[in-house]
Amino acid sequence: MMMREATPEERRRFYQEEWNKRDVPDFILHTISVREFGFDLDGRGPNNRYNQFLTVEQLGDFLRSRAPYSAYASVALYERPSAREGWLKAELALDIDAKDLPVKSCSCPQGSVCERCLDEARQVAKQFAEVLAGDLGLRNINFVYSGRGFHVRINDESVMALGGNERAQVVDYVTGGVIPSDFTMALGYSKVFRERLERTFSLLKVDDLLRVRGMKRSLAQRLIQEKERALAMIRKGRLHELSGFEGLGPKTFRNLLEFLTKLNSGFTDGKVTIDTKRILRLPSSLHSGVSMKCMVVRDLDRFSLEEAVPKFLREAAE
Repeated sequence: MMMREATPEERRRFYQEEWNKRDVPDFILHTISVREFGFDLDGRGPNNRYNQFLTVEQLGDFLRSRAPYSAYASVALYERPSAREGWLKAELALDIDAKDLPVKSCSCPQGSVCERCLDEARQVAKQFAEVLAGDLGLRNINFVYSGRGFHVRINDESVMALGGNERAQVVDYVTGGVIPSDFTMALGYSKVFRERLERTFSLLKVDDLLRVRGMKRSLAQRLIQEKERALAMIRKGRLHELSGFEGLGPKTFRNLLEFLTKLNSGFTDGKVTIDTKRILRLPSSLHSGVSMKCMVVRDLDRFSLEEAVPKFLREAAE
């Protein structure tokens, strides 16, 4: 997979030849006149804000004439989107950025992405959606490939009116961002927490554990050498048995839990979810930083990055 910055001419070609209004998802198409649109016209950031389009044809005319570096639409719906006034409600959105995953199994430098860490971001998006559907009963869940990761966008009426505090609680629940009082419950948050803890711990290396306050190298090495035993304890909710590792006293154990919980929270950018006026990349648009199409993903399990490669990049590779 080749990712590189698109040239101005390539952006123009994409919007003139490849962009199609049918790629704009229904959840935006049906509310287009009450959303704010923002644009980064030259790669310096989304400073062209407060745009309103009454129809998708108007949006298409703008995209073809300006060929922006990036295009965004608000999660919020407004009475007057061109002034960002009269807030009505907002999608619940989770942003999983592969370059910002707190721990990952690849060797990507910070700020870079590869197919492996993008796949890990995809798995995280799937796990979050399963909890949103199974535990919270949400149904209108949409996945968007955003260029360097995935957005989970929820349009159930029951969550669109939530304020920032309630949205923060949703983030804590789906990420395993709070240490529960009981680790052993078979269902509910305790189960979610154990699953998140297992995923996070499975990715750790010795140097990661050395960031835990009070963690000695000899203990970190034992925990990694016997990782499968530790993971079995986590799966069964028998976290107290981790004290069987020599040197893991109550204080260090608590520090370890707090460290893992903080990493859990880092698998999504909570600020995106809490912000009820956030703009997100417009599905159907071009992420010019990596020359990939932002697009709705109908089947997350079968999604391939090949689907998001624009024509100009394919032609350049031939």
